[in-house]
Amino acid sequence: MAALDHGWPIVHSVGDIVVKAGFVLDTRTIEDYELVYFPVGTDTVYELLGKPYVLDVPCFVFTRPDERHLYRFGGEKSVRHLFVHFDYEALRHADVRLISLLHGSAVHPVRHNSLIPGLIRQMLSIAGKQPLHWKSRLSALLAAALEELGASADLPPEDAALQMPIQITNAMAYMEEHLAEDLTIERIARQTGWSHEHFTRIFRASVGMTPKRALVEQRLRRAEQLMMNGQSSVKQIAYEVGFGDEHHFSKTYKKLRGINASDYIERCRNPIFRHIAAALDTESPYGASRHIVVNNHIK
Repeated sequence: MAALDHGWPIVHSVGDIVVKAGFVLDTRTIEDYELVYFPVGTDTVYELLGKPYVLDVPCFVFTRPDERHLYRFGGEKSVRHLFVHFDYEALRHADVRLISLLHGSAVHPVRHNSLIPGLIRQMLSIAGKQPLHWKSRLSALLAAALEELGASADLPPEDAALQMPIQITNAMAYMEEHLAEDLTIERIARQTGWSHEHFTRIFRASVGMTPKRALVEQRLRRAEQLMMNGQSSVKQIAYEVGFGDEHHFSKTYKKLRGINASDYIERCRNPIFRHIAAALDTESPYGASRHIVVNNHIK
């Protein structure tokens, strides 16, 4: 086995294979890791340590070293699958970012708008053309795919999000429409017809955070749009998005964003942001017209 690189996965092989209907890849173990992508659901069965998984939706299968497994490919039609064999020190050492891949389910349904299929296809494209530095590019793409897969494995089943109760959807819209007001969770819950306790429980299960945290996030997103506009002071913005005073807003913003609100405003004085228009975006999880500081390297 090749020596492990300390920073990146080492890709051993990649492939895009169409298997004849009914083929059985008999029980085996492998020395490295394997990530397999099935673009469509079939009646293919993946059996791991005696436990069968029917791959009836688009999915990823993650197999770890020395795990006994087999594939019984669907009998109705040929089955296409893309795969990567690799080793990765971060997995060998149970890196916390990837822990769900080591102890969670081996089969992961493809989530809506997942980046991973595109990353795997790009790996196949690069491997086929073998341009300059192609091996390091494969490693970088695979590292990104594994982090995405590990993060998505920790999320609740996507079906639950797709079936979000209309009361929760309406509550989110109500928050957005009344951000500047003295808005309480009790008041929001009344709009749904549910008790405070029931509303909080269903909201958290559907959205992945408490109503209180969701309200704060919406207020900070609105504040960031106003800060990018550059026409208001921190005090004015604090009141406009529903904070009782400037100090509370500044303290909350610093705690959750890791940067002072005044520093954020200063960063947004860059001419590129002078033409930004405020936008109500309910489609993307991060919100439109938003500049996100990742590492605050300026002291």
